[in-house]
Amino acid sequence: MEEAQDIVIVGAGIAGLTTSLGLHRLGIRGLVLESSDSLRVTGFGLTTWTNAWKALDAVGIGDSLRQQHKQFYANLTTSTVSGVQTSAMSFEAKGKHGDHEVRCVNRKLLLEALAKELPSGTIRFSSKVVSIEISGFFKLVHLADGTVLKAKVNSLKC
Repeated sequence: MEEAQDIVIVGAGIAGLTTSLGLHRLGIRGLVLESSDSLRVTGFGLTTWTNAWKALDAVGIGDSLRQQHKQFYANLTTSTVSGVQTSAMSFEAKGKHGDHEVRCVNRKLLLEALAKELPSGTIRFSSKVVSIEISGFFKLVHLADGTVLKAKVNSLKC
């Protein structure tokens, strides 16, 4: 069975979902393929800095994530043996383009926020890619279930 898609994104991780949401905000629909049967939540959290928050704002989910994650104002490192502070770094200093914004984001909440903003049917779960071949101006994306997606553009390993 062959199916036509303009854009195919392989992987429903942070990069794949953010790419899809950014395209959606521009009025471009893409299909996200995920080999798992649901969003894969590995790891717990990640530290996001100012540029990451600018990107999250650009795709429209920055404010909702800010409400769920506290901002860091300083990073203190202490010795576990003596309890003496060994170094300190302030995030309150102004950066080249304004204030710094540093927060630790729960990976699961980030993935869910991205997925929630996408139109229904954008993410296709249980869709394992077995090969991709070039056919003229198109890419043929072969799935394990025998489906072939004919795409104008594809993005791998997001």
